[in-house]
Amino acid sequence: MKTQRINKVQALSVALTSIVAAVFQPVFRDFLLWSGNGAWLPILLAGGLSVIVMLVTVTLADRFPTQSATEYLPVIWGKWIGYPLCLGLLAIFFLKGAIALRYISEFFVTVVLPETPISSVLVIMLIVIGYAVSTQLEGIVRFNQLVLPIILISMVVVLFGSLPNLSAWNLLPLFDQGLDGIIPSLATGASYLLNSTALLFIYPAIVDKPGIKGWTARMSITASLIFLLLYLDVLLYAGTSLGQILTWPFLTVADSLRIGLERGEVLFMIIWMMAATSKLSLFFYICSLGVSQIIPKLKVGWVGLASLPAAAYLAMRPQNLPAALNDHTLLHRIALIFHIGVPVLSLGVALLRGKRGDMPDEQAAN
Repeated sequence: MKTQRINKVQALSVALTSIVAAVFQPVFRDFLLWSGNGAWLPILLAGGLSVIVMLVTVTLADRFPTQSATEYLPVIWGKWIGYPLCLGLLAIFFLKGAIALRYISEFFVTVVLPETPISSVLVIMLIVIGYAVSTQLEGIVRFNQLVLPIILISMVVVLFGSLPNLSAWNLLPLFDQGLDGIIPSLATGASYLLNSTALLFIYPAIVDKPGIKGWTARMSITASLIFLLLYLDVLLYAGTSLGQILTWPFLTVADSLRIGLERGEVLFMIIWMMAATSKLSLFFYICSLGVSQIIPKLKVGWVGLASLPAAAYLAMRPQNLPAALNDHTLLHRIALIFHIGVPVLSLGVALLRGKRGDMPDEQAAN
């Protein structure tokens, strides 16, 4: 880990990609299913919550600037609590990666290769992700830095290209599903927006830590605004009734565009696959990094490669897409507990016990 060096823009950019790659997962369908045309409220609430939690997360990481969460959580809590918390966080990222593998493979088969066995796509994804994890953090963030502008531009193209087909009437009546769906929508939205708790593990690799809190807040706000715009685009295009039955409603919006190419939606698919590769590579790298820090004799790359077959098994374990949707919902609700509880409670305990790590050499010299 000490040989890896990235800057704060790269770190937060790869975290942002892990959030916007939600177009591969049924998060927008969930919003329309649970909150209908009132999901803008839980999205805004999730955005505000993500800003607060991420500032807490960075404050915690900044108390131990040269250590990963796997190293300082046992110091804060003691071994019997600290290591299970570490393993819980690592398991969340691993399971999120496995669930995302399933949806990305389903997504690709649906759009590009109908009737192709999903296992074929899964194998290709595993090969690409395995190579990306072997390049470790620097390779992942450099690839992400290259493709993130392309990913964001493609989403802007879809947003503006769909404008003629949007209907403001789909916003009425307000809260057509009532208020009962706000809490589950908030939990799902916040879980996606807080993927960036990955900073707990990659913070020591960031070379320009001063000012990162401001960057973190801006990234959280940007991510929540992207979420909001994509949701509104789907809602105004498809409406609540149609959006609820589409697994990937944003794909339907992209499919409606006329960009002068036959099956032009495949172009967007290829671009978004770049986002998926960056997201999954980050998730599996974090898991591999944490395991290698707990068991120092294990190499990050080998842990990553060894974990991929287990991820493939978990991805294919649901018998059908509805079963995978249920697993997706349950996982993100559990993940939210870890995303919020671990940094908030750990910071509180660290303050009460006066626990603090060593400063980087350059800060100590000043």
